[in-house]
Amino acid sequence: MESDKNLNYINLFMIFINFIIIVFISQIMTTTLYKISSAFMARDFFDQITVIPWKPENITIVSIGAYIVLVLLITVKKKYLNFLNKWQVAALLLCEIFLSVAIMTALNMCYNGIMLFIIADLVTNTKDKNNKIIFLVLMIIMYILSVYDFISLKIRMVSFESFLFYYNASMRSYLMELKSILNTIDIIVFIVYMIVLIQAQMRENEKITLLNKKLNLANEKLGVMNVQLKDYAVKIESMAETRERNRLAREIHDTLGHALTGISVGIDACLTTIDMSTEVTKKQLNVIAEVARQGIKDVRSSVKKLRPDALENSSLEDALNNMISQISNVAKTRIFFSTNIKSLKFGHDEEDTIYRIVQEGLTNAIRHGQAEEVYINMTRVDKQLNITIRDNGRGCANISEGFGLRHIEERVKLLNGDAKYDGSDGFLITVNIPIRWGDGSD
Repeated sequence: MESDKNLNYINLFMIFINFIIIVFISQIMTTTLYKISSAFMARDFFDQITVIPWKPENITIVSIGAYIVLVLLITVKKKYLNFLNKWQVAALLLCEIFLSVAIMTALNMCYNGIMLFIIADLVTNTKDKNNKIIFLVLMIIMYILSVYDFISLKIRMVSFESFLFYYNASMRSYLMELKSILNTIDIIVFIVYMIVLIQAQMRENEKITLLNKKLNLANEKLGVMNVQLKDYAVKIESMAETRERNRLAREIHDTLGHALTGISVGIDACLTTIDMSTEVTKKQLNVIAEVARQGIKDVRSSVKKLRPDALENSSLEDALNNMISQISNVAKTRIFFSTNIKSLKFGHDEEDTIYRIVQEGLTNAIRHGQAEEVYINMTRVDKQLNITIRDNGRGCANISEGFGLRHIEERVKLLNGDAKYDGSDGFLITVNIPIRWGDGSD
């Protein structure tokens, strides 16, 4: 993030400017003490001060050494901040305060800008709110009180001006002005750092607020979608129930209608032959009984959502031949079946549809058309299966789709096919279905 880079750059400059100020003040003190000693001006210098200053080398070692340790401590803390708890952070902050006091003591409280550097670190790298408030108040109080004019009232110290005793008035003025400029730069850098930090936090808060608004909006949309989804689920369930009712209606119509048509025609035949030959009538009744049993099996399969019983136990071709044979035995209708397909092997849903189409076509031809002949033909044209069922019955000038024809259309549409009817000369059913051809049907 751009603001993070800016903060890092400003922080590096703060480290640099504090180092320059500490080196400047410590070297002025150290150099002055050495020069006074070399010029044998110690008596005059001591007359200007109330306490003996530190040894020159101690001033440099303590101030610069403590500052280097302070910078390293802040750097390490920043790197491992996510792994530290609030007590460890508090302990490190106490160490920073101790090092800053050591630096200011070595410099005779001539510079307290180091406290601003620690405040910047405190505000940036302390996540615990309580720790941040407590140490921030403590650091502000220390910064206000850690000035030479206030501390010198309680503790005797050598002022920075006293260390300029050796130099002439012009040099003293120059050095004081340079110290003031460095202090001003340090304060300005601290203010800039805080402004950039506050702006970055404000932008972050704005992003969080915007994300919260988006999240709330998303939650509202999600709530609406949940309601719509529930409504859709109810509709889907209703549609599923409707489809299932239609399926069961088709199955019952196909099974019972077919079986009852065969039984009705067979009984009519029995009424015709009963006076002429009881043996023939018995045979006819046995055929009728078999048709009834087969109808019962189909009804049970439909209720259990299974395939037609005939297709469960045999191939489509055998099932069609058995159905044609049964109908031919109980009715006076001759049925002719032809195909140019080597093997009638399709998917289960396709075989179910083909079987029911032929079944319904035969039932309509016998029940409504009273046909004597029915011609069933299946051909393959590219990837289309063409089924035609034509009879020589009474036909129908105005075709009114009943339950059977409507269910043929419903079944065919489920396979993306189409069905057409023509009742001008007998009755003709034409069905075209796109087939997923398998190896067995080639």
